[in-house]
Formats: sequence, C-alpha cells, structure tokens
Amino acid sequence: MLAYFKKFDHRLWILSLGWFSSAVGFSLSLPFISIYFHSELGISLTGIGLFFGISAVIRTFFQTMGGELSDRLGRYYVMVIAQSVRAVLFLVIAYVMSSGAGFIPIAALLIFNSIFGASFQPAANATVADVVDSKFRTEGYAIVRAAANLGWAAGPALGGYMAGMSYSVLFVMSGVMALVSSSIIAIFLRDIRHKQSRRDSFRMRDVFAIRKDRNMLRHIVLVFMIYLVVAQLIAPLSLYAVELRGLTEGQLGFLYTINGLMVASLQIPVTRLLRPLRYSSQLALGAAIYGIGYFCVGMSSTFPLFLLAIIIITTGENCISPPALSITANLAPTGYIGRYMGVYGFAVSGGWSLGPLLGGTLLDWAKPDFMYAWGIVVVLALITAIGFLRQSGRIPKEFNLYRQ
Repeated sequence: MLAYFKKFDHRLWILSLGWFSSAVGFSLSLPFISIYFHSELGISLTGIGLFFGISAVIRTFFQTMGGELSDRLGRYYVMVIAQSVRAVLFLVIAYVMSSGAGFIPIAALLIFNSIFGASFQPAANATVADVVDSKFRTEGYAIVRAAANLGWAAGPALGGYMAGMSYSVLFVMSGVMALVSSSIIAIFLRDIRHKQSRRDSFRMRDVFAIRKDRNMLRHIVLVFMIYLVVAQLIAPLSLYAVELRGLTEGQLGFLYTINGLMVASLQIPVTRLLRPLRYSSQLALGAAIYGIGYFCVGMSSTFPLFLLAIIIITTGENCISPPALSITANLAPTGYIGRYMGVYGFAVSGGWSLGPLLGGTLLDWAKPDFMYAWGIVVVLALITAIGFLRQSGRIPKEFNLYRQ
C-alpha cells in the first residue's frame, strides 16, 4: 500500500485533499437548493430546470476560459482565486437567504458562484495531468475523484440534518469548506505557481480551433450527452424522490452519502479492474449501466428501491470520469492541456446544467406517469453507450488504452 502511495507525486495527494474539502462544501448545499426553491419559494419544477439551464450557458463559457487561464496564468493562481471567491459568495448567499430574499437574488448569486467553480475545475484537472505520469493518468484521476466523492459522502449527510434547522446554515458551512480548500492549495501547492505553458496572446477563436481535432470533437459531444444523463442524479432525482415519491430529506441525504461512499471506496479498484478495456469502451459500459440505473429510478416508489437504483447508478458513475479525462489529456498537444480540459469542462458543465432542465421538463410533462420521463433518460444513456463503442475504433490505441 505504501508503495502505491509513493508511486504518485505528493502534490496529487495535496490536490486531492483540497478537492475533498471543496466537494464537502459543494454537496452540503447544492442537492437541497432545488427543494428549497420548490417547497419554500414555490418555484415550479420547470422553473427550477430553467434556472439550471441559464446557469449552464454561463458556466460552460467560463469552463473554457478557466482552461485558457490555467495555461497562461498558471494552475495555482486560478485555483486559489476561484476557491477564495466561492467561499465569500457562499457566505453572502447564506446572509441573503436568512434575510428572506426571494428567488432572483439567490439564483443570481448561485450563478455567480458557479462561474468560479467552473474556472477551478479545468485548472485542477490540468494539474493532475501535470504532476502524474501519462501512463498513470487514469489512476490519478480516479484518486482525485475518489477524494471528491468522499466529500460527496460527508456533505449530504450533514446537509440532510442541517436542512431541517435552516437552509442558510448549509451555505455558511459551504463557505467555510471552500475557504479550507483554498487555504490547502495556497499553502501547500506553491511550487506549481510558476507552471505556465504559453504566453501567446489570447483570441477566443483559438479555443474553437479544437473542432479541427475530430476525435476530440466527437469525444466532447458524447461526454456532453452522458453528463445530461449523469445530471439527473441531483435536482431531478431529489425532486422526484422527495416531492413526488415521499422520501424524507434525511433519506435523500443518505442516498447521496451511499453514492459518495461507493465512489470513494470503489473508484480506484474499478479503474484498475477495467485497465484491459479501451477507455472509450469503459465509457460505453458506464453509460449502459446508467441506463439500467435510471430505469430502476422510474420503477421506484419506496426507499429500498431508490437505494438499489443509486447503487446501480454509482456503479456506472465509477466507469465514467477517469477514462474520459484520460482521453482528453492524451489527445491534447503539448502546452494545450488547459485548453482541452476547458473544452472538456464545457461539455461536462453543459450536461450537468442542462440535465436538470431536461429532467424537470420531462417530469412536468410526464406526470403522473413518471416512467415515461425516466424512459427517455434511459434511451439517451443507451444511445451514448453506442456512440462510445464506435469511438473505440477511431481513437488511436496509444491514446485510448492503459500502457504498462
């Protein structure tokens, strides 16, 4: 075990700790905000989905900008500034919420907060590629993802308890954890602050030049599609489980805790188990398992059935992120990892943010026969799985397979 830890640069473990703290703060509040909007402020399911959709358009742009900035300013400055500003914004949201503000100011602050979260993500992903040898990248991404999901296990468990006292308390704690994350990176990752890949002038059209890389273009389209499916786990599933099927907020928090614990404990073993498969085949497997999981969600009406669905969904989740990030890093030319991570983040963020709009609209449309809504999600997952399978023969083997 000690030899395994020594195999990786110590900075990977420090980044993982910072990511863990950030994930605790994020997951303390975000899974419950849709419930707050619906039950406390009376916003419709479609309205909540529209909020996440608007957030998507803004967030996806700043994912791309975050990648560019990390190539030019350095990963260190982008990560520290992003997390520090997020900490302040979480505290402001808590104050505004406690003062009885309505939907518009809270939604605006959440969108502003998501801008800095979008900037942090590609810089952090690029840092993993910087400090981990290319042949170990999949495991490196598995490690940081396991750390983040350990945070996801802790956050909703605490959030489900504190939401019963005050929703504003959730955002105070989110702000504290974002500050902890910023401090860890600022103090212990100073030696990466001079890592700058490029100093050429920035032109927005340069970002879109990535479309000439056909493998990357197809990859990010499929990544966007799978994250439309992945995103059903937050707002749509929480609304469906609590508001439409009668689960308690505590039970919902427990489901997210199981999700986080499964990823934290199984992400690395699953990544190592799937080594013989091409990365795109791993993604196809994950998408297919997601389809099965959301079919089970549509069939669920009791807590044990939701628990089974979450277990299946999380199994699919463990097959997705490390290979998708590894393909992105491997396809990136020297000096452009930040840009490629930014475009990858654009696809992920777009899926995460437009997914709730899709899910909320489908649930409103399908009521009371909610299986139709979840059936469309299942079909989308299976189409994506087929797309990833087709990619297996297109991406060069050296970019698409673990190398000893």
